[in-house]
Amino acid sequence: MGIAALVVFYSSAVFLVAASFFAFKKYLAAPVHLHWELYRGSSAYELSDWWTKKPRSLGNKLWTAGLDVLFLRDYYRRNRSFWYFLETFHLGIYSLILWHVWLFGRAAAGPVVAEPVGSLVWGHSAFALALVGSVGILVKRITDADMRAFYPPIHFVKWVFLILALGGGFYAVQFHFAGSMSGALAYVREQLAFNLAAKLHAPAATSAHLLLAAPWLVYFPFSHIMKLGFRYYHFFRWDDVPNVRGGLIEKKIGQALGKRVSWAAPHIQSGRTWAEVATQIPGETPGSETK
Repeated sequence: MGIAALVVFYSSAVFLVAASFFAFKKYLAAPVHLHWELYRGSSAYELSDWWTKKPRSLGNKLWTAGLDVLFLRDYYRRNRSFWYFLETFHLGIYSLILWHVWLFGRAAAGPVVAEPVGSLVWGHSAFALALVGSVGILVKRITDADMRAFYPPIHFVKWVFLILALGGGFYAVQFHFAGSMSGALAYVREQLAFNLAAKLHAPAATSAHLLLAAPWLVYFPFSHIMKLGFRYYHFFRWDDVPNVRGGLIEKKIGQALGKRVSWAAPHIQSGRTWAEVATQIPGETPGSETK
């Protein structure tokens, strides 16, 4: 099982990096996003003099994004009962990430002489938060008809694998290593040293944990989390930046308007540029517009 876990997990990790790279590369090459204001109160663009105001600083944007990521404020305002599970899950995941950073950092620092105080409680508490939140999210999205309509079947499969991976990690620490963080740290130290014999003959408990985590790594580049990254890329680069003559946004919009339309509809003419579509009345031939 060690060989299978080794091949599957590392292949999944390579796929994660490659797919994420190409996703970001594709997004960077995409035309500038056009922000249409359709609802009152959605942003500063609705103010008639918004363009005279100083754009928000990077620090302000980082603070806003940080609050959104840590506390999921939109969910708190719009769906409070769902937010409780979502926030619990994310707090657990953030804590688990920090616990793994400590785990790998401490293992790389050298042999452990004494049992690290509080590290086991930290890991188990983070696991409990993530497990309760993930189960609650899955149940909520299955039982709530309004929410269920927005998620494809693969979304629910993802959560099942995530819950199993969490359970596999807990089992490995609590039962395989008998709750000893010194034993877990020694195992991680062997893995970081790329001891091939240790990797090829890994315990069944740790191998199962890696195999259950691998599907999540494959799914990650196509997940909502990746789309959230794209959202904040737009937020930091374009949001509230005025379109001034000779500026970068004007250049990007000009490039987009020069592209030709590849589809047709009663109000859209295929084969023409977007600039022509935007400035000519459907049915008119170029040059026949009312002067």
